[in-house]
Amino acid sequence: MRLFVALDLPVDIRETLALMRGSMPGVQWVPAQNHHITLRFIGEITDRHRLEEIDLALSRLAWKPFDLSLAQADIREGLNADSLLIGVERTPQLETLQSQVESVLRRAGCPPAKRRFQPAVTLGHFSSSQRADAIQWVQRHNLFRSKPMSVEHVTLFESLRSLGEHVYIPRAEYAWQPEMPLIPEEE
Repeated sequence: MRLFVALDLPVDIRETLALMRGSMPGVQWVPAQNHHITLRFIGEITDRHRLEEIDLALSRLAWKPFDLSLAQADIREGLNADSLLIGVERTPQLETLQSQVESVLRRAGCPPAKRRFQPAVTLGHFSSSQRADAIQWVQRHNLFRSKPMSVEHVTLFESLRSLGEHVYIPRAEYAWQPEMPLIPEEE
């Protein structure tokens, strides 16, 4: 089971992002139902006991709801393909939540994250030979800003490959818990 922890996007924000589909030829667009903000990629988990530890760890997250907005277009260069992105406004609350996710997953036995946290929504993938077109796409969409969304839960997703596409299936949601004290970052 290939897992990651993310913020699922509200339907109206997904629909707004879906309007950008087709705005650059040659892009393999991510289906709107797959739009999310990854907090932590976990990877392949085959041990049921480890899965239970991850579930228990994520159930212990505690934070106060906060608002978050998507803002600005960007490009991320990759090994096999580059990606079109919409960035996420970085806030102290988002950084704290992501740090908390990282900490509880490490305590559950997951190795440290391999990448630095760079919150964004991936809209599509394109060939590196199209970078000039992608730069123009970023310039056309750089003033994009979504309405604020409330962050009240995180979701554990499973990533499946079906007919050449990834399908992300929510496996569990972990809601903020006002009765729980905030977990200190370092124990």
